[in-house]
Amino acid sequence: MTAPSPIAGLGATIRRQSTTAQVAAAIRDAILGGRIPPGTPLREAALAAELGVSRNTIREAARILEGESLVRHQMNRGIVVTEITAEDVRDIYAARSAVENAGVDALTASRDPALYAKLADLVTDIEDAFAAGDADRVLECDRLFHATLVAAAGSRRLSELHASLQQELRLALTLAEHASDRLGRTADDHAGLLEALHVGPAKARSALGRHLRAGATELQRLVDLLAHDGVAR
Repeated sequence: MTAPSPIAGLGATIRRQSTTAQVAAAIRDAILGGRIPPGTPLREAALAAELGVSRNTIREAARILEGESLVRHQMNRGIVVTEITAEDVRDIYAARSAVENAGVDALTASRDPALYAKLADLVTDIEDAFAAGDADRVLECDRLFHATLVAAAGSRRLSELHASLQQELRLALTLAEHASDRLGRTADDHAGLLEALHVGPAKARSALGRHLRAGATELQRLVDLLAHDGVAR
């Protein structure tokens, strides 16, 4: 059996018979974990040597990550980790608002007790993770909360669209949570959103709007912070 090949700096191990998907997963984890910052070029030769795979495998993995909006091809720079712009933030959150409001309308109409109970459990998980400073857990529970809300609409297409948006948001949300101390966040507001969902559609739509606007504002502030530090360049 071939021994694993250690990856310096990426925090993962790739076996020499690894697939393109495994290579993409290792790079994805490093990006979402903040170990490869936005704007960083992905050098094929260096990554291939570090992971013990061919340059062609790196190129194939990069295409997977490009489809997830985690990397982009830039003229004269090649493949680089996606940099978040204010325009990206506005566009992503506008799309989220449209999709998630469909879930709001469906849930407040059906009053499904099982969905409300699941959302309540996720609120508790989010608050516990936030208090513990577990950014990764906050992100995962936040994703599940909003996915559950959209699932209330009972539409496979809406859920798939939302999953695609969430994948695109993962980098942005990871950056936001890992920089929450710089953004001045001291509490989470999912409990207020859940309370509004119990009241009715108008209240819930208003609360969701505030929730998403707050998220967009945080990310826009983060873009400014990163640009000021020179990290996003």
